[in-house]
This record gives sequence, structure tokens and C-alpha cells, in this order.
Amino acid sequence: MKSFVGFAENVRFSLQEAFIALVPFIILISALRLIDFAFTYSGIVLPFLPPSILAEISRLLDVAMPVMLAISVSYQLSILFRVDRVTGAALALAVFFFDTYGAMPIDDVEAVSLASVNAVIAPLMSLLLLRLSARLPLPRVHHGALSYNLENAMNMAIPALISFVLTVAALSVLHDVADIVYEALAPAFLGLGSEMAVALYLAGSQLIWFLGLHGTNLAYLAVPPDFGAVEIASGMTRDMFMTCFVNLGGSGTTLGLVLAILLFSRNPHMRSIAVVALPFTIFNISEILLFGLPIVLNLRLLLPFVAIPVVCQTIAWVALTQIGMTVFPAEVPWVTPMFLNVYLQTGETWTVLLQAALLGVSTLLYAPFVVRYGRLRGASQGPSLLNDGADFDDHLRRQHGRTVLDQQSSLLRSSEAARDAVDFVRENQLAMHYQPEIDARTGACIGFEALLRVWVEGRGFVGPHFLETLENAGFAHLIDRWVCRQVLQDLPQVQEAGRDLIVSINLHPDTIADQAAVDWLVQAFAGMPVSFEIIERGLRSDPAIAENLRRLADAHLSVAIDDFGAGHSNFNLLADLPVSIVKFDRSLLLSAADQRGRIVYRKLTGLCHELGYRVVAEGVETRAQADLVASCGVDLIQGWLYAPALPLDEALAFAEQLKGTAQMQTVRARLPLGPPC
Repeated sequence: MKSFVGFAENVRFSLQEAFIALVPFIILISALRLIDFAFTYSGIVLPFLPPSILAEISRLLDVAMPVMLAISVSYQLSILFRVDRVTGAALALAVFFFDTYGAMPIDDVEAVSLASVNAVIAPLMSLLLLRLSARLPLPRVHHGALSYNLENAMNMAIPALISFVLTVAALSVLHDVADIVYEALAPAFLGLGSEMAVALYLAGSQLIWFLGLHGTNLAYLAVPPDFGAVEIASGMTRDMFMTCFVNLGGSGTTLGLVLAILLFSRNPHMRSIAVVALPFTIFNISEILLFGLPIVLNLRLLLPFVAIPVVCQTIAWVALTQIGMTVFPAEVPWVTPMFLNVYLQTGETWTVLLQAALLGVSTLLYAPFVVRYGRLRGASQGPSLLNDGADFDDHLRRQHGRTVLDQQSSLLRSSEAARDAVDFVRENQLAMHYQPEIDARTGACIGFEALLRVWVEGRGFVGPHFLETLENAGFAHLIDRWVCRQVLQDLPQVQEAGRDLIVSINLHPDTIADQAAVDWLVQAFAGMPVSFEIIERGLRSDPAIAENLRRLADAHLSVAIDDFGAGHSNFNLLADLPVSIVKFDRSLLLSAADQRGRIVYRKLTGLCHELGYRVVAEGVETRAQADLVASCGVDLIQGWLYAPALPLDEALAFAEQLKGTAQMQTVRARLPLGPPC
């Protein structure tokens, strides 16, 4: 249950980020509407800008709005589901266009309304199914000559096709279910009185807006075609009534919300959004406040957003039925500013006063919610969350936002170093070197550890000092993928030299935690003599690592714990994880210089053997150290005493020299000693 709640919260946050990202586009559409309104009603005509052009541009942008939303949602959900951004967006848009416009013109009224729903539903369903389909045991392309992007694109083709078909089928079923529900509920809705019908319409419309969809368009799909044209009093239709007395500032009576923020809230973020939204809400355009504040998916403001329009409707309804009025038959455009719109529609002063009173009521009703929400946003800590469960949702969002901000700040601080590291990699030649691992009993070379090296002019091949910077910048999986590809190219030569030789590959914890990366490893190295090493402290960084290590073990790929003993060792790891090799860090060897340290080294070796693990002693540089670890019972020895990391040809030649009895002393005398790179 907790995992589902966490998943739902992550989806909600991603959708909210997708809606907020569209605020600039919404401002553009709103500005064009206002310019069109100003030119139309002022009579101004510019020779280079015919009135029809602005209207057509606005219409096209309205049609494009759901497409932009689908792109934004697919991008955010691709990040959440760890799906390639391009693949995710392409799949979501394919489903969106096929289901929305497959059987209807793009500007059809029903298609426009359906597009608002599909902009969210299509990406959500298709990407969720793509994530599941990518885990199926499907045939995959693995070839060292292919680029990562090309290989990934080819391997995602079948899962994307499966997801497309399943999503389209599921959406078709949902449409049929919606039609059945509508046919069942429509008679009951039509039997309601006019006042109740309008109230339900308003509440439903507001709930749809709350989900980030165009509530007005979608709500009209659920009512008869002439719903808005029905007369309610003295020639005033339902549409006229809602424009004049309910949608003050747009859906949700948002002009009252803007005033409540400016009058009662001290939160700088909320006040900034209110200042930007004010000129638009005056013309009944509420999207900027809906998406920018946001109101969309904000549980703190759900109740007033739904209830206040219904309250305004009730008050206005009573006033109209008691006083009566004259209404001009031509409907005033919905973008006409407040006060002016009701005066042009009725020609009576008292209706202007009624509109002002409704604005005051809505402002006062929004005020307590605005104050409470503002305090919650501004508080560094929220002790009141323990007493009010409704605040918990906003607390999660705020904390998530802080985490993202901290991560962004950290990346910005290291961006210069990361950029320098990337430039260094581009300008120099990367290569794989192989350090031999020696059998402590026979003296034979039984395998190698693959180590990344880089060529530096004047110094030759050295260790990749930039590696930590690239890993901190999020490039660990790219480095690991490059290393694995190089090892795949070298493995045939290794196997030709000796069938029993094993190559160990170091992997970053982020790579092991990635489901897709482990899928690739399992398929790329199936049947290969390799062992994957992960540092001990990385085993605790992500719960997914343990499960993915088991998947590697189930695929008969050896797993080793590297640098064991370098930090605070967790001995439970030795019992719980499916590893076959434990590599003792050099720090354990250094501590074995005294008697107590030697006892620890010997006992740890015995413990690992009892658990069925092979033990590798790393960092052996002297004959005394080699004798010590051998006396403790280690299985393999690795270090500069025998050989540094060598180019593949030299490493294989070294292994050939040690084949059989391997006269180690002669070999060591020919190899230079020195500190490790």
C-alpha cells in the first residue's frame, strides 16, 4: 500500500510539473486573446495584421494546446518511469493522435474535448505499459559496433509497439464504458431542476479543471447540446448567467482568489503569481493561476475551488428570481472584463453591484484557505502536519521540490569540473588495461581485473582521475557502458588465450540499480567468463541493487564485493547477497602489519570460506605481504608485486609466462615496482 501511495504521489508531482511547464505557452495564448479582443471592440485595424489572422492564430494555438500538454506530460513521465525521453514522447504522441483524431477532424468539437483528456491519459497509460513491456524477455540487439542510442532505439521498438497496441485497445474500452455510463446517467441529470443541474455542471467542471484538463469543454460533453442555451430567467441563458455571475475571473471565480492572495497572503511566490495572473483574470482567463500557483492537483485549494462557484451561483440565482431584470439577446463575449460584461448584457446598475458583492464573497471565502496554504509553503518546517492530514500532500510536494533544488544546486556547483572532465575525455584516448589475478596456491594467472586508463601526453597511460567527477555529474552509466563494450570486444582474444581466464568488470552502484542496464548486462554477457564487481558501500545505496545482483547470479554471472573492509563493513551483506567473491581492501592488509590485524585478516578469510566465497587480497606490493595473505588462506592475490594493469596483449603474455608452475620470482624481477596509478 505504501509503495502504491508513493508511486501515485510521484505521478501527481510529475503531472503537476508538466502543467507548470506550459505556463509560458498559456500566457502566449491568453495575450493573443486579449489583443484580438482589443482590436475587435476598439475598431482598430492594422494594415499588416487583418483581424482574421489573430483569430486564426488563436484557434490554431487552442488546437495545439492539448498536443503541447501531451508532450510535456510524456517528458515528465519518461523521467519518472526511466524511459528514453524521445521514445516515450514518440509513443505517447502516436497514441494521442491515433485515438483522438483517428476518426474525427482535428478541429471537430468532440475531438477538441477528447484531446484534453487524452493529453494526460494517453502518455500515462502508454508509458506505464512501455515500462512493463520493456521487462518482457524479448529478443534484443547486442552488437559492439552499434552506438548506444541506435542499439537502445532498436531494442525499444518491440516494447513500444506492444504498448501502442495495448494502450489504444484500453482507451477504446474506456470510451465504450464512458458512453455506457453517460447513457445511464443522462436521463437522471435531465430530470433535475435547472438550479441543481447548473450546480452539478459547475462542480463537475471545476473538478475537471483541478485535474489539469479543460473543464469547460469536457463538462459540455456530459450535458445536452442545448444545455447552455436554456433560459433561466427574463431571457438570460445558462451561459450568460455563468459568464456574468459565476466565472468571475474565469473558472473557479479566480479573480476572488487573486484578490485574496494580494490582500491576505504574505507568501512571496503566491503574490508574484497573483500579480502576473491579475491582468488576465480581469478578462476571465484563469489558466495562468490554475497552472502557475498551482491549483491543479493541489488538494489544499480543491474545496474552495469547487465550492465557491456553486455558492456564487446560489446567491445570484436567488437575487435574479427575486428582483428580475432585462437581458439583451446578444451574448457578450466571455473575455469582456468584469463589470463591463454584466452591464453590456443587462443594462442595469444593480447587476453590477451584485457582481461586486459576489466578488467580495468569493474573496472572503478564499481568504482562510489562501492564508493557510501560504503559511504552509513558507514554513521551513511543518509541525502542524502531524495534526492535519490534509497538509501532508503539500508537504510531500514541497519536500520533493527542495530535494530537486538541492540536487540542481549540487550539479551547478560541479558543472565546471564536469565540463572540464568531459573535455579531457574527448581530447585524450581511453583504453582498457588488465591487472592479473594470481592463484595463491599454484602461482598461475587465473584472470584479470579490467581497469580504465587514459593517455596523457608526457605521462603515458594513467588512472582516470576524472572518474569521480563524471560519476557525480550522472555519467556513471555511460562510463560503465563504454567499459563493458570494450571488454566485450576483448573477450574473444582472452578466451583464445585461455579458456579458464576470467575478466572482472567494475560497475557503479547506479548501473546495478538500473533495471534496463542489468537487462543489457544479462543478455550481452550470457555465457561469458566475466565477474562483475561492486564496491561494498554501494550495496546499501539503493534497494534495487540487491534484487538486480540476484538477477545477475541467476543468469550464472559471477558477482564480487569490491573494497570489502574499506569502510564500516556490514557482515550481513556476506550472508544475504548472492555474491561468489569477496575482495579485501588494501586497508585490511595494512592493518595486518601487527598481530591483532593479522588475526582479523585470518578470521575474515575463514568466515568468507565458510560462507562459500573465494577471497581476493588486493594491493599486495611486497613479498612479505604476499606470504602473509597466503598464510591466511586467501585464494587469489592481486597487486603490483606481480603486475600493474597492462595492455591486453601484455597481460595475456604475462598470463602465458605463469602457466603451469610459473616461476614467480623470475617474473617479479623483470617487472618494475611502484605505487599504483
